[in-house]
Amino acid sequence: NKKLIACWQAALNTDDPDESQRWVDMAEWLSHRDDEPAPSARTRRLVGDRRRFPRVPVRSTALLALDDRVIRGETVNLSRTGACFSCNGPDGLDIGMKGVFSVRGWVEDRPAQIVALEPGQVRLCFD
Repeated sequence: NKKLIACWQAALNTDDPDESQRWVDMAEWLSHRDDEPAPSARTRRLVGDRRRFPRVPVRSTALLALDDRVIRGETVNLSRTGACFSCNGPDGLDIGMKGVFSVRGWVEDRPAQIVALEPGQVRLCFD
């Protein structure tokens, strides 16, 4: 659905957390528009050190280029400030490694740093 994709992209490309949340709410409504009424102005602000920008569930082909190595996989979710990336392994990776991350149709070459590693997943923070 083109409208749904446009909402997710708008949520990722704004610097305003409130506007980002409104786009996520609209995307959620579009994905379930036959099930429930349109979203109201709700606030889902997290308190403390929690994320200012919501994660958007996105499944798309992605690449992580680290020095002499390119890791191919698929995104799990994206936010304005980072991503969760699903791949084989990830063997030979360490927290703190820096590289370039891109997601086909969503995020063009962004400097990123590995902030967490789990079996089959890499969590990134955009620089």
